[in-house]
Amino acid sequence: MNMALSDEEERYYLGCLFRLTHIGRNRGEQLLAFFGDAKTAWLTNLAEWRTVIRLSEQQWQEVAASKSSLQPEQFCSELKKRRIRLLIRTDEAYPRELLQIPDPPACLYMQGDLLPKSSCIAVVGSRQASHYGRNAAEMLAEGLAECGFVVVSGLARGIDGAAHRGALKKGATYAVFGCGHDTIYPTEHQKLAEQIRENGALLSEYAFDQIPNAGFFPTRNRIISGLSLGVVVVEAKATSGSLITVNFALEQGREVFAVPGSIYSENSKGCHALLRQGAKLVSSLDDIIDEFQFILPKKAPETAESPFPEVALSLMQQKIWNELEAEPLHLDQLSLQLQLPVGLVSAELLQLELMGLALGLTGGYYTKKL
Repeated sequence: MNMALSDEEERYYLGCLFRLTHIGRNRGEQLLAFFGDAKTAWLTNLAEWRTVIRLSEQQWQEVAASKSSLQPEQFCSELKKRRIRLLIRTDEAYPRELLQIPDPPACLYMQGDLLPKSSCIAVVGSRQASHYGRNAAEMLAEGLAECGFVVVSGLARGIDGAAHRGALKKGATYAVFGCGHDTIYPTEHQKLAEQIRENGALLSEYAFDQIPNAGFFPTRNRIISGLSLGVVVVEAKATSGSLITVNFALEQGREVFAVPGSIYSENSKGCHALLRQGAKLVSSLDDIIDEFQFILPKKAPETAESPFPEVALSLMQQKIWNELEAEPLHLDQLSLQLQLPVGLVSAELLQLELMGLALGLTGGYYTKKL
């Protein structure tokens, strides 16, 4: 396509072209390849479009109705009202990494800002994440952000949300989703999305009014991996959608990492399968950082040599702390394992909570605070 960077009109013609009923990404690309640019395609009679793409008569009527209802000038106004920036592939701000993948988005709708010359790493995983998985994702994302990487994920429940929250503690994050900006999905991530707008970017190849569609989420995964140097899978079932992101990553020549989990957990089966296939095992942040030492934006945060807390603990407190896991453990079970009275264990756990070393959860469960 021969598009002038200053030609705003071309930009919004392109946006409208890809919004047309029955056109979408694949047929839109066909029209662009044939007519050379979006404005020429848009102003060309639909009779000539018929020589390029095949549709039924009913579909052509719906295309014509859709085209008559869309106005590039109004589309431009709606984007500005929502503070959405429309990037096209010839823009200087368009991510260079996406231009390297086989099918980069023709349009990228953005709220927030892309960090110039930033390096990204994706952290993805199960929506039905365990406490262990969410902790691991948040901890790894926080460490990556502290090293200067931008963490990329999909704003979904579970691992994605934890990764975004972890990154926001020390830096920036990008969320890529399979719908338009008018619909934040899931709805409970509204506040998280606002925080990402202020400290990163919300990205989509779909216009602002596009509602979520199950078919859009797999294709958005190619953008998550395409933006990134590598993809870290924290938890994934054997048939997890996260494995689609991994497949895109492998096709795009990106690194793949996997966090191991319990052999009893369904959420670990996908990660363990990836490890058997050659993914890099992640037992700490260093396992990821070591692969990117040559482009490390900032010095990696120092990790403690000892797994024990740097506070003075009594022998009883040390014994209880050692028994705690990242996965929630009930007070009764903990008491049984330690062969100590429930009241004594409960009192010592309270002290560990006050020291910031244990975390009490609802229902009498406790975890080691990572």
